[in-house]
Amino acid sequence: MAHLSLRGILDNIVMTLLNLLAGVGLVVLAAGLLAAEAPNGDRDLRAYESAPPCPSPPQEPADCRWTTDFTVSALHLTHKKNESDSAVLMDADGDRWDTSYPNRGPVLNTLDEGDRVTGTVWRGRLTEIAAGGDSQRTNAAPADMRTRVLIGALILVPSGVLMAAASTWRLLRRRAFPEPTPGMVATLGLAYALFLAGLFSPLLVSAGGENFWTTLAVWLPIAAAMTAAARIITVRNRRTKPTPS
Repeated sequence: MAHLSLRGILDNIVMTLLNLLAGVGLVVLAAGLLAAEAPNGDRDLRAYESAPPCPSPPQEPADCRWTTDFTVSALHLTHKKNESDSAVLMDADGDRWDTSYPNRGPVLNTLDEGDRVTGTVWRGRLTEIAAGGDSQRTNAAPADMRTRVLIGALILVPSGVLMAAASTWRLLRRRAFPEPTPGMVATLGLAYALFLAGLFSPLLVSAGGENFWTTLAVWLPIAAAMTAAARIITVRNRRTKPTPS
């Protein structure tokens, strides 16, 4: 089991190389996503928000927004992370619309079967529901992809850079240090910890929707605490087990 530890990874040249490639891959992936989505990542969202009302019910997907009444025929609220809250809505013609939602509020959690809601249809998708003066977008609504890729970069880049740095450091210093130093081990551990922090931070603010700056505000203190802990562990390990000169 030793090879599964941080020290074991850095003590094995093949696993160190794989770790280096993984770190570089994370950074390249983030850069590619940013290059693809940053320039026009909000194009669909802007088109949706500026779309005019439809003058009549569209017979095919249209760039205008059509609002009509729906009846809730089924609700499914779940606490499972791999499932979305959902509802089945029926229009006046008896057609079924399956909808899912990124969160429960402020409309979905107030509904019961048989309730009436006002739905917005855009490009053939039911993108929004409204009831009781509140509105809520479905998962079919266009998103600001720039925000999503920025959050993705926050998850991928710091951990990828540190993974690559720790692996490169180890490969360049193998002759001088036959065993991984405490600094190398702590750097790799911090890389993995920051990856988990990046995954966890958006979940803490998911109720308020996707927002990069809110996610960053949550991630920064977690990252600072993890960095401080890695530094403390490194200093302590250096004192208890000096590295070879």
